[in-house]
Amino acid sequence: MGPKQDGQKLIFDLGFHLGEDTDHYLALGHRVVALEANPQLVAKGEQRFAGAIARGQLTLVNAAVVAQERGLGQVAFHPHPSRSEWGSVDLRWVQRNAEAHGLPHAAPIPVAAVSLPELVAQYGCPWLLKIDIEGADGEVLADLVLLPQCPNFVSWETGKESLRAVRHQHRGLRELGYDQFRIVQQAYLERGPGVPLPTGGAYRFALGASGPTPADSPQPWRPLAWVLVQYRLLFLLYGLIGPRSAFVRASRSQQAWLAWAPRRLRQWANQRSLPFPGWVDSHAAHGGSPPAS
Repeated sequence: MGPKQDGQKLIFDLGFHLGEDTDHYLALGHRVVALEANPQLVAKGEQRFAGAIARGQLTLVNAAVVAQERGLGQVAFHPHPSRSEWGSVDLRWVQRNAEAHGLPHAAPIPVAAVSLPELVAQYGCPWLLKIDIEGADGEVLADLVLLPQCPNFVSWETGKESLRAVRHQHRGLRELGYDQFRIVQQAYLERGPGVPLPTGGAYRFALGASGPTPADSPQPWRPLAWVLVQYRLLFLLYGLIGPRSAFVRASRSQQAWLAWAPRRLRQWANQRSLPFPGWVDSHAAHGGSPPAS
């Protein structure tokens, strides 16, 4: 590995995809261990980030992250033929995409399986643990209790299926010493002005990126009770205008009179970069974590 850069920190990017977040972390000068279950995406990532891999700043692993209790050497991964970001090892997620969106996954393929404690034992405890693994985020969060030391920051996609699961995830983190939280809207990040880099200039986020690290986000940190109230309101919006709502079903109707108003409203919101209601990540900071990177 090359010499450690000033201010360089270890980040786990669980759910590498096309490297949208890894690219940002590398631009900040951090060291990244990234995991991706889809071997085709790993091959693309090895080409794109060949320089960072060669100098030891990036380790790219072809594996799926699962709960340690599974005890599996391999797991079935379900890639998606048209939405590569939807690839998942979670059958509930696979079934949801087929039923709710009419977009079935491809046949499953076997991939290596690894747990968070195994990753920490091999690479060390990360400063930031970023999780976006399509339905299996909760498995990784649950394994935080098995670590001898917690990451300073955790960022994960909460999903839109269960408010109860979101509450459980946050309360579990609070029991581990995480005492500051925030909800981060992911829709239209790529349309923003970007964020400053230590080397100068601004970094512009790609479509699908998670945005600034929890330490760099300009949004205020909130206590858990505040965030849980925000999630209650957000799930109310999911029910009214979210992907499974009657509103969205009407916008997709073949009957013009039924679809006209919902489609126009969604177009109006999209033109103005207004989440409708979008999708969110959660950030959590461990007590005593530094406020900035």
